[in-house]
Amino acid sequence: MNQLSAKKIAIYLLFFITLPIFSFASNASIIFINEIHYDNNGADQNEFVELAGTAGLSLMDWSLVFYNGSNGQVYKTINIGDVSLNDTEMGFGFHALSVIGIQNGSSGGVGDGIALIDNNNQLQQFISYEGAFEATNGIAQGIFSDDINIIQSSTPIGMSLQLSGTGNNYQDFTWILGNRSIGSSNISQHFNQKTNTPTVQVTEPNLAILFLSIIILMFLVNRPAKRL
Repeated sequence: MNQLSAKKIAIYLLFFITLPIFSFASNASIIFINEIHYDNNGADQNEFVELAGTAGLSLMDWSLVFYNGSNGQVYKTINIGDVSLNDTEMGFGFHALSVIGIQNGSSGGVGDGIALIDNNNQLQQFISYEGAFEATNGIAQGIFSDDINIIQSSTPIGMSLQLSGTGNNYQDFTWILGNRSIGSSNISQHFNQKTNTPTVQVTEPNLAILFLSIIILMFLVNRPAKRL
């Protein structure tokens, strides 16, 4: 093996060994809409939407988008703000947002909906109550809502629609009507294990440093060897 070939191999090995240093892990944590209150006897009071998710998850630049099911249009957007989920139960945290004027469901079996949007402007969840519908604008445009198959029609003050059951993911639970439990797990909801494991992990390179590293690599590989 000549000196130039050994040099090339050494440079390639160095590049691939140090490449992970210039990368970062982007963890898509567990998060979902956990509790809703939109209707009660008399004038609606203390309407809210609660999120449940992996403890430590930052909700900076996340938002809730509210849809009118009768036309599929957005009627309200709430920015969540600088909030991180604290470990309240078994590695999960909760955050409730007060929302004035949540619609009570459209007529004719067509409900209203709520979309959860992440900090990359990606749709994470799109649920509806009192019927399913297709969004006609906004981030959920062209997508049919996931009807939770339960309604809150003039219920006593202090009740909410909430997830019940045991598990860690949204699909593990079932929507019921019960006494509200803002900022904590619901009355009949249990998380079955402490989890810091993300549902998805993606490694994304820092493109600027990666590009510079490739340029330097090409220069070193093609640089003539010094004559002895």
